[in-house]
This record gives sequence, C-alpha cells and structure tokens, in this order.
Amino acid sequence: MTQRSTRREVLLQALTGYALIPMLLRQDALAGPVRKEVQAWLSRTHQLCSDVHDRKLEPREWQQQVEALFARVPLSELVRAIDADRLKPGLELPDDRAGAMSAPLPRVEGLPRVFGTKLFGLAQGRAIVPHGHQNMVSMHVVLAGEFHLRHFERVESQPKHLVLRPSIDRVSGPGDLSSISDQHGNVHGLVATKGPAYTFDLIVDRLDPALGFAWKLDYVDVDGAEPLAGGLLRARRIEFEEAVRRYGKT
Repeated sequence: MTQRSTRREVLLQALTGYALIPMLLRQDALAGPVRKEVQAWLSRTHQLCSDVHDRKLEPREWQQQVEALFARVPLSELVRAIDADRLKPGLELPDDRAGAMSAPLPRVEGLPRVFGTKLFGLAQGRAIVPHGHQNMVSMHVVLAGEFHLRHFERVESQPKHLVLRPSIDRVSGPGDLSSISDQHGNVHGLVATKGPAYTFDLIVDRLDPALGFAWKLDYVDVDGAEPLAGGLLRARRIEFEEAVRRYGKT
C-alpha cells in the first residue's frame, strides 16, 4: 500500500457518515486522484462552520474538530483547493505588517456559506501583531515559510488591559495548525522568521448576534506586559497603529 493511498483511506474513514454533497468544483483546482476525499473534507468544513455559526457547536468544540479535520488533509491538497500558487504572486507583502486576500474554497450545494477564507502573506521579519478576538473563531494553517507563533489565554478583560496566560510559544512551519476562539487561545501573534511566509485562515464570525457587532480585535502590548502572580501577564490595550509600530517589523 502506498503512502498516498493510506492518506486517502484515513481521510475517508475519518469522514464516514458525511454525505459527499454535490459541489460546485473548480475542475482545474480539484482534478486528481483524491477528488472524492477533497469533496468529503470540504463538505465537513462547511458543516462544522454552519454548526458553530448556528450555535449547535461550542467554539472550543469547533476548534478541536476543525483542527483534527485539516490535520488529516495533505497540505498539497489544501494548496490546490485554494489555488494558492496562482494567488501568491498577486499578494502584496507590506513592509510593516501582513498582506491579505480572499482565498475561496469551492462552494458546497445545499449548505450555507457562513465562513470566510483568506490567504495571509508576510515578508521575512514582518508580523501579524499580537491581538485578541471577540465574537469569532478562526483556524490557521501554515502553507509556506516559518513563523514564531505565540498564543495567550484571555483570563480577564479590563478597560485598559487584558490579563493573559501564555499558552503556546513555538516555531510553526508548513502544515502546522492553530486556532482561536473566545473560549480558547484567544490572543495570538505571528512573526515570519523565514519568508516569504503564508497562512490559510478559515474564519467564522457573528457567533452571538446579541452582541451587535460581527467581530472585534483587541491589540495588546504583550512584550511590555506587567508580570502577575501565577505566571499571568497584565498587557496594555493599544491602538492598531501602535501595535504595528511595536511589532509589525523586527
């Protein structure tokens, strides 16, 4: 049995019970021997995002399930599905921050499209500045390059500060996944240590309509944070412009 066929079998076993819903597929992007498995993966992605958007699935559960799902998909298939090799040359890489553009996944007939997908690109030494999130979930897959990835748990929100607990501090290379929600891994930041570096992001917002906004970001000065007891940090809230000045370019 070849390694490729083993991957296909593992993915199909993981998706047993999920119908291969008729899809509007880009034939150029998805032609090939694993097309049925890609259909199953995309159907499951749409379903998970619909479930968390409709509050049938808790954000923390969405993180666990979507990370497990994407971990089973060969990186080459994700790159092909979003046509990343065609998109990357058209993505501007700013000198002090990330560049971003839409990177749509093929649609699935019969399931609503409640998520967004983006390609982020950074020149070496540039960063996605440290920030927290409100009213959204997102999952990030490194496509190329290498990042210094840091995550923090939001322990308390104060008017001018966030109290944080460091949770992840690692090198993140191609195929590595991470995710955020209001419940887990809420604050993160990435620095491109080998570039150009790219991530694919899957995003669902408007999780709680009662909040009156689709999503918000909270920028924080994590490196200048005040140490607290128990390994906690009290990080000052800052505006985006200050975050870019402090963290956008190393």
